[in-house]
Amino acid sequence: MRKIRFLLFTLLALLYVTTVNAITVGNQFTRNGITYEVTLMRPAGNGLPELNEVKVVSSTVSGTLTIPTSVLDLNNQYTFKVTAIASAGSYTNVTTVNLPSTLKTINTNAFSNSQITTINIPAGTDDIKDGAFAQIENLTAITVDAGNPKYTAADGVLYETNSSGNKYLKAYPVAKAGTTFTVPNGVYGVSTNGFQLAKNLTTINLPASIQDSPTTKEANGFTLAANLTAIKVDPANTNFKDEDGVVLTQDGKTLVAYPFARHGVADPHYDGPLTTMHPGEVYTIPASVETIAKGAFAQVSEITAVKLNNVKKISAGAFYSVRNLRNVELGASVETIEDGAITGSPDFTRFAVDSNNPNYTADAEGIIYTKNQEELVLYPSGRAGEYSTLPTTKKIRKRAFYYAQKVEKVNFNSALENIDNDAFQTTTALKEITFAAPSSLKRIGTWVFVNTGLTKLELPASLKEIGTAAFYTNGNLKTVTVADNSQLESIGASAFYQNKNLESFTFEGSTALKTIGQAAFTNDTNLAKFDVPANVETIDRAAFDGTSSMKHVTFQAPAKIKKINEAAFQNANALENITLPEGLQEIQKDAFNKCTSLTEIGIPASVKTIDPTGFQQAEKLERFDVDKNNTVYSSVDGFLLSKDKKTLVSFPPAKASTYYTLLPPTIETIGAQAFYAINKLENITIPEKVNKIEKFAFDQLVNLNTIAFLGKQPIPAANVDEKAFNPLNVDPATIELSVRKGSEAEYSANTVWNRFKHIVVSFFEETNGAGNGETEYFPLSKKAVMIVGTKADVFTYVVKPKVTNHLDNKTYEVRLWNDYALKDNTTNIEEVVFKNTLDYVGIDAFKKQDGTSTVKRIYFTATTPTKDMSATKWEYIDNSGNYTQNEFGSDLKIYVKKSVENDYKNAKGWKNHYADQISYKIPGEVTIQNLWGTFAREFDADLGIYNRETGKGKVAAFVAQKSADVKVPDPVHTFGIYKFKVESIDMHGGASGDESYVPADNGVLIEARQGRSLPSDFYYAIGEKDNTPYTITHNMMTGVTVKKVVVNSTTADPLYAMSKSEGLFKLIKPGTSFNFPVHKAYARPKDTFSGAAKVQPVFDEEDNNGVTGIEDIENTTTTDKNVYYNLQGQRVENPQHGVFILNGKKVILK
Repeated sequence: MRKIRFLLFTLLALLYVTTVNAITVGNQFTRNGITYEVTLMRPAGNGLPELNEVKVVSSTVSGTLTIPTSVLDLNNQYTFKVTAIASAGSYTNVTTVNLPSTLKTINTNAFSNSQITTINIPAGTDDIKDGAFAQIENLTAITVDAGNPKYTAADGVLYETNSSGNKYLKAYPVAKAGTTFTVPNGVYGVSTNGFQLAKNLTTINLPASIQDSPTTKEANGFTLAANLTAIKVDPANTNFKDEDGVVLTQDGKTLVAYPFARHGVADPHYDGPLTTMHPGEVYTIPASVETIAKGAFAQVSEITAVKLNNVKKISAGAFYSVRNLRNVELGASVETIEDGAITGSPDFTRFAVDSNNPNYTADAEGIIYTKNQEELVLYPSGRAGEYSTLPTTKKIRKRAFYYAQKVEKVNFNSALENIDNDAFQTTTALKEITFAAPSSLKRIGTWVFVNTGLTKLELPASLKEIGTAAFYTNGNLKTVTVADNSQLESIGASAFYQNKNLESFTFEGSTALKTIGQAAFTNDTNLAKFDVPANVETIDRAAFDGTSSMKHVTFQAPAKIKKINEAAFQNANALENITLPEGLQEIQKDAFNKCTSLTEIGIPASVKTIDPTGFQQAEKLERFDVDKNNTVYSSVDGFLLSKDKKTLVSFPPAKASTYYTLLPPTIETIGAQAFYAINKLENITIPEKVNKIEKFAFDQLVNLNTIAFLGKQPIPAANVDEKAFNPLNVDPATIELSVRKGSEAEYSANTVWNRFKHIVVSFFEETNGAGNGETEYFPLSKKAVMIVGTKADVFTYVVKPKVTNHLDNKTYEVRLWNDYALKDNTTNIEEVVFKNTLDYVGIDAFKKQDGTSTVKRIYFTATTPTKDMSATKWEYIDNSGNYTQNEFGSDLKIYVKKSVENDYKNAKGWKNHYADQISYKIPGEVTIQNLWGTFAREFDADLGIYNRETGKGKVAAFVAQKSADVKVPDPVHTFGIYKFKVESIDMHGGASGDESYVPADNGVLIEARQGRSLPSDFYYAIGEKDNTPYTITHNMMTGVTVKKVVVNSTTADPLYAMSKSEGLFKLIKPGTSFNFPVHKAYARPKDTFSGAAKVQPVFDEEDNNGVTGIEDIENTTTTDKNVYYNLQGQRVENPQHGVFILNGKKVILK
């Protein structure tokens, strides 16, 4: 039992224990085997310096424990002075302790369960609590440094001189040798618990100088001295005397202390009902005694019965936890029974009060009431079962049921108004309490139902106050309901602390609740939701800390709450949504720390103060949404900013990306702790305008490896706080800086930035063909680059998924297209094809310096729309909802795959902005006039979609020559012509079974298969099968992409171009250069056709159809006029009789 009491003594000190990165008063952290608790955090101000203090809570150190004078928190942000040793704690393996010179306070039961034998008190220690060393069971001596003005030691015993100059025996070492100890003359008093647990003493002698022996409701100066049988007082003492070793005041009227091991008189009349019980031993209070002092019999072990004789007053705790006590005879003389006078005796089953007692009575069940039966005074701790309070009861006194561990149910009467402090503490078998209607209950005091067996709780509407720790650690409590029209105004600190099975707390209607106290629901790990009543004004520190199952928090309207205090919802890691109400003014530090399921949070207009640590480690938090009318804060793309959008206040942790992490371009200052403890942050891109970084802005970022600077001028070293990158937590040698080409020298010269690992510089590559101009790629991370500019001189600019830096051979994904990326481009790019996963498109992405743009069409092959459209992302929108900036011009055509057209049209940043410009139908690029044509594209093309959707305009693509057989006569043309068979693309590595699907960068012959030409409204689409790589074999066609090219036809390598009007290949005259247009293809047949001017491909030996081709070919060989050919296509110099071809017509010569 005594260990339980020691635990309860320290509970309040442990209300707010956490190992999170954030630090505040009440947090605990462990460093070098010592656990500390923060007791003070005072920022500098009002002429006072910053001051931070901790107390030592426990230690796992083995052997010698040396406590430092100061310690850094685990974040290495704050230096704490070590000023105290906490109550209790565990020091199991410590044999020696060295206390720091900064130590001021040693609390009760310090260094519990340690192996310490001696302890030395520093000169500066000035507050040693009663019983400070009582739990050091091997302690034999205490010493004190010279110069301590308050404490001294003699013969290993600690003494204290108080402010009045009186000397007290403060602490006698528990294991000090000797059975008898005489307090030195001159000592004025023995402090409470001065001899606590002194295990070797049997007799203590008090000198004549002793004038004070203070007691409490749970202890006296000699409590639990295991073998103590007598406390003897010098006869010359004018204030105290002893009778048979029991200390009384000199006048004999007050019994002060009864030795722990002193036996009573054996009396079988007082034997218990069970043979296992302690035999009956009675102690008769001396006849002169009128008052039994507080704690006089606290925890004594041998007596079972007490005869009060003439006692008039039984003080609080007079018979606290007398283990074997079964009977106290309350006679008529008893005038006063203070709260908790007789408690904690597990065999005590009923009280008996003399019927002539004018002040008290016992009901039929042996429970003591005041005479008028309005106050229940004492309930016998050993009474089991159910009990109903008397109908007249208005108050249950403090500690009335204290440690009544067998009571199972209590029914409270209607008239009951007050259940006072500690009344039912540790009634572990108590499963149910009921309130008779209509209940008059107004108050449940502090620590009332601590550690009970309650499973449900139905609180009446009349209740106004639930005190501190009222229902603390009720592990079986599952449901709490508060009746409609509740008058409840406050839920006290720790009121429902660590009720781990509490699933619901429900207000069944209106309530007057104003305050939810500190740690009120801390560690209620099964509480699923909470509806905050409208009248609540304050949610105090750690009120819902550790409610790990709570998914929803709502605020009833109209809410009056003004402040959410420190750590109020910390570690509520199931919390998915919470709508903060209008009227809220302040969100303090760590308020939503480690709310790991919270994805977004709205900040009302009324909020004036948000601590930057308020939402730390909410790893899924993607956005803050600040009301537009807020005068202090704003938000852009979910970033929490100052109202003017110039200071980044807090970074939403879920914004961190492996590929890139962009910040709003308006910010100029990165605020204190803006990027604190974001484990997923690997990279960050600093906007061009940033010129200041505040304290701890970048701290505890274990995975940060890249910082990219869009600005070419480094942030001045003077504008970067010395702890902006906390030197104790951030190693610059592990972080790369990425800068624009040309600025590296300035960064290298900067005293802040030259400490980082090394500088990565933007690089230039020719990615659209050699000689076509370079593109600047800017690494934003280890994985991704942004295109920041290009000098490419092409018709179609292609953005490929990846690029390799030729300087270091590193490969990056191309994910971003920067603001004004074409501003320095002086060429005439007409198309841009994005073959990559494009995540970001910047403002005026395709405009030149003068604001014009030559880009007319954009093609996106990705199935996922660009997620970060800068005009939307950075909220370039006026109050009327109109965009003030744009990525694309209004006349730009945007083509996407058919399967994702609606996705693009409805995506954020696209919908209501570019939806009308988006289509999957690509018109006007394919027009066949006479059977055949050619085609090539930078992306997969589906030429069959028009036919599938309209039934017209069927097209097939061919690539391979099957044979060079000459076919005559020609059933269509009237002149000799070379023909050869061709095979479709699907037969040579294309999409299986699809002769109209053309993989990227492949030239093809295309054939109009329904008529000799294509419909005027023909269109094609970006191919949907591009997730498969294709290798086209035996392709005689060479496609021209990106820009037109100059081709050279030679006798050894003759090239053929398609005549658009004729649908025939024409030989490009050998020895000449020809400017071949983009997106067409020329042929290299596998056989030569000597002397021929024209060649016609056929499919299945039939002259079918053709596609867009070349209208005229300069410098090509043409058919001579007035020349005769036989039907085999051979020139005939002197034709005789027969059929010939002349000028393309058949003629007969006779």
